[in-house]
Amino acid sequence: MGDIVKTLRELNVSENEYVTLSYSEGADVWHINESHVEETVAETETAGMLANVLASGVPVYSNWGEPAQSADILSDMRFNGALDDYDREDWFEEYLTEVLATTIYDNEYCLEFSTQQYDYKRGLCEISANVRVRIGDLYTLGDKSDSLVSGFAVSVETADGTLTLK
Repeated sequence: MGDIVKTLRELNVSENEYVTLSYSEGADVWHINESHVEETVAETETAGMLANVLASGVPVYSNWGEPAQSADILSDMRFNGALDDYDREDWFEEYLTEVLATTIYDNEYCLEFSTQQYDYKRGLCEISANVRVRIGDLYTLGDKSDSLVSGFAVSVETADGTLTLK
């Protein structure tokens, strides 16, 4: 049993509860060229981290609203036609990474960006992903759950407040 699952079980967290997976990475940019977001997505691992979780087979939900059956992010991507060009011969995770990178301006699939401007041309661009996964799905994965959430900050609501596991 993985450390994350073991800790969640010790806390008696119900299988029907959700954990929040958060990941953020940034890069120094020249924001005057207006391509800094695309460059930061390419330089950081955030899109790949989110794609890895999406490709795992575990339903992954947005942090907005209540999770509903068949309303996970991957199902939403399929419904919106974002996966129509997948040729089934390439690595699915790499394809998801590309789709997430190209749709970042839409803020549709939980990949977001923010830019802090230091002056009129330099700054820091951060790419972040914040999603939810049902704890029961992590319990089902057993030892594999730790590799799935590796690198993410894992937060869960408890009776005493929000607990973040890293």
